[in-house]
Amino acid sequence: MGIFADEKEMQKWLSSQLSSKDGLSSLILEQELSMAPANDQEKNVLATFKYCYQSLHQGVVISEDTNISLESGDIMRPDFLLYAPESESMVIIELKNFAGAARQTGTEISAYESELKTYLPYISDGDLINVIISPEWPTLLRHYVFNEIFWLRKNIICLEPVLDNHGEKKLKIRSVKDIVENNELLCIAEDHLGGHQICLYDHQYDVKSGTSSLDNHIQKLNAAIIAMATKGYSQNNNGFAFLWKDLRAHSQAPYSITVANFAPFQSLERFIKSDSVHDGKITKALIDVVGDYSPRGHGKSLYAICEAGTKWLTRITSPKLEGFGSWDFLRDQMMENSELISFHAWGVFGEIYSDKLAESYMNGNDTCPTCPQLGLDMLEELIDSDYEFFDISMYNYNPSAHSAFDEEAIKLLSPSDRNS
Repeated sequence: MGIFADEKEMQKWLSSQLSSKDGLSSLILEQELSMAPANDQEKNVLATFKYCYQSLHQGVVISEDTNISLESGDIMRPDFLLYAPESESMVIIELKNFAGAARQTGTEISAYESELKTYLPYISDGDLINVIISPEWPTLLRHYVFNEIFWLRKNIICLEPVLDNHGEKKLKIRSVKDIVENNELLCIAEDHLGGHQICLYDHQYDVKSGTSSLDNHIQKLNAAIIAMATKGYSQNNNGFAFLWKDLRAHSQAPYSITVANFAPFQSLERFIKSDSVHDGKITKALIDVVGDYSPRGHGKSLYAICEAGTKWLTRITSPKLEGFGSWDFLRDQMMENSELISFHAWGVFGEIYSDKLAESYMNGNDTCPTCPQLGLDMLEELIDSDYEFFDISMYNYNPSAHSAFDEEAIKLLSPSDRNS
């Protein structure tokens, strides 16, 4: 039995508290904010909790269990909608008092945010604060919160009604470790990252002397990757890119951009490793997609990112997408014989890189903002070299269909390839 009999009782209590106190923070036990994070994931979630907390010291109640929809036929009733004067933010408070209702929270919050943007179309996601208050935190809700915070960079703080040492009703910040706990997506293998090499061909390139007209356009090449990173952020993509000079004698492209992002379908292998592949039809159907089509992170999003940076480079070079593969292949190609010039990242990789760069500056180093070595070091820390990746592209492989498969594959080969 929780502190409140139902959500109506919780709503009444919170309404009374908000009318008699300056802000929600006066009800919050903030011990969790002083915890020491054990990894980048906990650090990210804790930083988000702290960010949200700063907007809870004062609150002007805009609505309470009121329909905020501009459309006459729609009903959207956030439990509380507040304005935070100190941060000029909008605060959405959602109350849940049993596990079944808690599972609906993610959908409701997203709908409320979208509706708020019809009133305030210029508001940044950074000025939207979401507060979830619930005594029940089922796995689905905890995973929703983590994914929204870590991957989509949403501002959410999780609170739980409790009684303090004096028997008074308070709100406790949910454990950061509990939000992050058992999230298997945190283990990153090289095969979880896919991408390609953008070879920048120079029609004036002299292979023998190694001279290229692109040597005079490094700033433009870096600007192209900045445009790619901007596009990546706009798509909530998570990836990175290296600009490097190719020093191999046989190369016809004096410069290349190696770009990679998460290969989302490759993360499905965790279900097989945990013997949970039969837990649902959707899981099995998605694994079948991998077996039939082998998606490895070369989706429409990555192509749009590359196009954002290469479409205006055609005046100085001929960019070609080549060398499709996972990060280990791409890295080996890039590191074979090259001069690394710059590193750029977006999404989660961009945020972690910024933290590493700031740490370097705090240590007194004069590190270049686009330091490729720092980028490599960051990736080495993030990627688990001991991770045993299970390639599920052959999970449903049927030996009896092998010959038929070979015949279909041969039809796709060029005449020269068939004879080899």
